[in-house]
Amino acid sequence: MIKKYLVLFCFILLTLLLFFSGAFSDTVRISQIDNSFLLINQRVKVYLGVTDQKGNPIKNLEKDNFTLYEFDKQREILSFERGININQGINLLLVIDNSGSMYWDGSGKIKNSADEKIWRITHAKDAVLSLLNEIKNPLDRVGLISFNVKLDSKVKMTNEKVEIARVLKNIKRPEAEEAYTELYETLYQSVDYLRAFRGRKVIILLSDGQNFPQEENPHFPTRYGMDGAVEYAQQEGTSVFTIGLSRKADRKNLKQIAEETGGAYFSVYDPELLRNLYKLIREQILNEYLVTYSAGMAPAEKTPVKVIYRNDEAQDEAERFYFSGTIFGFGQEKINYLIFILIPVSLGLLWVLSLIKFEQKKETPNLTVRTSAGRKTIVHSLPVTSVESEMTIGGSGHSDLTITGDTRIKMNEAKIVQKKGAYTITGVKGPIIVNNKSVRTKVLRSGDLIQVGNTTVVFDKGVTRAVNKESKPGPPA
Repeated sequence: MIKKYLVLFCFILLTLLLFFSGAFSDTVRISQIDNSFLLINQRVKVYLGVTDQKGNPIKNLEKDNFTLYEFDKQREILSFERGININQGINLLLVIDNSGSMYWDGSGKIKNSADEKIWRITHAKDAVLSLLNEIKNPLDRVGLISFNVKLDSKVKMTNEKVEIARVLKNIKRPEAEEAYTELYETLYQSVDYLRAFRGRKVIILLSDGQNFPQEENPHFPTRYGMDGAVEYAQQEGTSVFTIGLSRKADRKNLKQIAEETGGAYFSVYDPELLRNLYKLIREQILNEYLVTYSAGMAPAEKTPVKVIYRNDEAQDEAERFYFSGTIFGFGQEKINYLIFILIPVSLGLLWVLSLIKFEQKKETPNLTVRTSAGRKTIVHSLPVTSVESEMTIGGSGHSDLTITGDTRIKMNEAKIVQKKGAYTITGVKGPIIVNNKSVRTKVLRSGDLIQVGNTTVVFDKGVTRAVNKESKPGPPA
């Protein structure tokens, strides 16, 4: 009798567990936060994805299904849009691992077969081609990167799918010395590929292994690692969907990359399932919701945003943050509209900086210093040599480029390293500000604005790259 009741109890308990797990199986995800309109109208746009337990998007939800918080304070939802990515298009970058193991079969047991039909890379190509055939919206832009020890093949963002297909077809097996997997540095470069675009930005990253970098890799002279790549994606508002195409794929880190950037991680052990997976990811993106709200005025480098999703049978929540303070960083809830008197002044300053940013009057790489008073000083030439070289910028007399009269500059505030014509800046005692963003290290491009204390230093790579055997430090600024 006791045994009979025990079986009945277990049956009821199992039924309840199945019921509640099914009742709360929906998942909400903050896919992307667009804060590019903060300076203009204090608005923040939040892309939301809601999926069921099978990953299928939940459609036709209403504004009342969502509650939004910033710094744990509820914010009013100003607008709510369905199918926004169908109407405005998406920027989709497809990143495919082209390391040596992508030419194995799905199980990894057959490694040297000449039968292309069983290769993982063949299934990946077929899946991408199938996805391209699904894309009909002329507003959609697609790019392609394949990688191993370097970015092997690249197609810039385009709506010409024929070009994607052509380059995809020409992806070849790498030589043994190139069969590495530079996963994290490729991800960083992929985010950089999308930085100029606005709207919905998505990377689908497929790899069958783990990050396996080459030491002293000349293709990636500066290394950012997984943390640097993820932080860059967060800063740029780019979500990364990751696919692990074997049992040896780095599930832990691929999942972390996806979760911290607003994407999702998928494990696929059978390459033939890739077609449906790419289609599912596209369906999730196309059926996202766009919520616009008025941001608060609390000053912060990172602003947390939380969304709670509810319907009759399910509840879930998601939280992310965006990099930015408020319009002018004032800690007040309501805007004092007198501050908008400063907007013309700000725009004028941006115009002046843009003139500095785009001028390239010197032939060789150089730095132009603007002090806090706006005084333009001597242009300092930078070396281009066949060997690695470096210089320091700071307020100390021991610095190669000494800036005087700025009390905020610490000794040796920044260091610029030149290697094979590429210039990388690094903060000596902590992060530095480049283009109004805090970075640990960055490969410099023409027009980059380096903030050293109250002084602005403008980098210009020059028109030509003459080789200087030696470079003398410039005079104090």
